[in-house]
Amino acid sequence: AEPIEPTPGSDVYLTIDTRLQAIAREALISEMEYWNTTAGRTITNNGVVIAMSPKTGEVLALVSYPNFENNRMERIIPGYYYEQLSNDPQWPLFNHAISAEHPPGSVFKMASALGVLNEGVVTPEYEVEDPGTITVIQRFYENDPGKPQQFVCWDRNGHGMVNFKWGVAYSCNIYWHKVAGGFEDEIPDGGLGIWRMSEYAKAIGYGTVTGIELPGESDGLIPDPTWKRINLSENWSTGDTYIAAMGQGNVLSTPIQVLVSAAIVANDGKYMQPTLIKEILDTDGNLIQSFKPIQKWDITKDPLINVYDDNSQTTGQKKVVEPWVIDLTKEGMRRVNTQGTAERVFIDAEYTSGGKTGTAEYCDNVAQSKNLCQPGNWPTHSWYVGYATAEDPEIAVVAFVYNGGEGASVAGPIVRRVLDSYFQLKSIDQAK
Repeated sequence: AEPIEPTPGSDVYLTIDTRLQAIAREALISEMEYWNTTAGRTITNNGVVIAMSPKTGEVLALVSYPNFENNRMERIIPGYYYEQLSNDPQWPLFNHAISAEHPPGSVFKMASALGVLNEGVVTPEYEVEDPGTITVIQRFYENDPGKPQQFVCWDRNGHGMVNFKWGVAYSCNIYWHKVAGGFEDEIPDGGLGIWRMSEYAKAIGYGTVTGIELPGESDGLIPDPTWKRINLSENWSTGDTYIAAMGQGNVLSTPIQVLVSAAIVANDGKYMQPTLIKEILDTDGNLIQSFKPIQKWDITKDPLINVYDDNSQTTGQKKVVEPWVIDLTKEGMRRVNTQGTAERVFIDAEYTSGGKTGTAEYCDNVAQSKNLCQPGNWPTHSWYVGYATAEDPEIAVVAFVYNGGEGASVAGPIVRRVLDSYFQLKSIDQAK
């Protein structure tokens, strides 16, 4: 056959800010090295940092670590190098930012936060008692006599009487257990419940791919009674709802989904399509495609939330999230950084911000192989997601550290460095 003449490809310009990308990568690596050195052993060598504009969806930095030297893959892929990458238990060939599915932990509580206010489960001022430990009768069906099961707060001393904003700020486990799953006469009728919780989680991006222009994106998992019956051959239990409200149990998400959830709240309910493409030019420099922000939906205007009756059956109607619910949720996230779990991280910041910490227990094949899944003392991933400024969010950032421990201690400082650098770079650019 006659040879086919090659056709020059187009030039793709990314939304990535290479300066911020380098800073995010260094912040992640240095934080992991600090904790490894402090412990005298390798605790973690795996993490993600993503930064995005909540108003436009432009991804400003996307770090998946460990990674590989892509220049060595350009022409001839060395066999020994590819084998080394393939056998690495940290999966450097895997894009952890969009493909890794992990329990999100307490960063997932923002789905419950929107739900309990919008559904009227509680009012913002209503106080729930957190004694540090509660006992719930675990039931798997309506007439099940059940067995007592204990649930604890991360602070075993409890937080006392807690309202909505302090529930967010303190990340109070008992508060979210009760409002999500119900508790005696304090939160009657089963609280928010798993079906409604799932609706609000999906409305802020969980359980589906974002559609970013990269292959291999995962959709995570928002479980419900139907899923459990089909996949695990078990009925849904009272405790399943309690655990799901914490972003634990069978709940799974990717780092980019966690970022999107916070970006939607920061952007007053508007979900902007995450993108890496700024513009595309042909070989002569002619513009083929320019960036235009795409709004996927607005949870305050687009009816996305299925309405359920008292028997957890859909009525066929749908509702929106009231704007005041988002405003109060943002106030709670602001309080996280001023008086809550991330106060020490942001105490001297020169800008205002909102965020949410997450410490997610896990028991995967790696933890099992090391005999780390001990009852009551499982290993934990470190999460933090936040945005700045609080009044006019320009940037949202998520950090995830595999087996990193507390979100406020490990992931929080990474996001702080990225936010600091973003505003410093902005000042430099404006001066120029």
